[in-house]
Amino acid sequence: MDDLRLLELLETNPSEGMALLEKEYGEPVRFAAAQRLDSAEDIRLCAHDTFSDFYLHRERFDPAKGSLRAYLTAISERKAIRRWRENQRQWLAAQPADLSENAIGAWERKEQLRQALARLPELDRNILLLKYFGGCTTREAAARLGIDYERAKKRAQRALKKLPQLLE
Repeated sequence: MDDLRLLELLETNPSEGMALLEKEYGEPVRFAAAQRLDSAEDIRLCAHDTFSDFYLHRERFDPAKGSLRAYLTAISERKAIRRWRENQRQWLAAQPADLSENAIGAWERKEQLRQALARLPELDRNILLLKYFGGCTTREAAARLGIDYERAKKRAQRALKKLPQLLE
């Protein structure tokens, strides 16, 4: 079944359309998630979220711009990246805090990074903080700061090039 007929079926008979959508594109969506995630449960949830989000926002898909398979795998990849980041944050939060030399060294490195970030222009600093500590993508950071995506991307790249110099 081609993408246009599948989209029509989603409109006329959503339950049958979703079943066919998952049957047709379930494997590539799960594969895209598995590239970033280790847990079978995380992969399953990512695929489920991908299909749910697609159904809720299916009007965003434009068949003239590409295939439904590519669109769904792109959604799955982004969701897998977000889930991986969240897993990393939870893992780090669960680590025991010790005051060993390693912990003191880590604290010193964090303090150096904080000071280096403080020397960056405010906009650059905010982009990096949202992107690397706030869990946002560059596009989300740009939207939050009310600037163009390309501008945010370039400023982040330039700021990352300056950081090693500021850390010295």
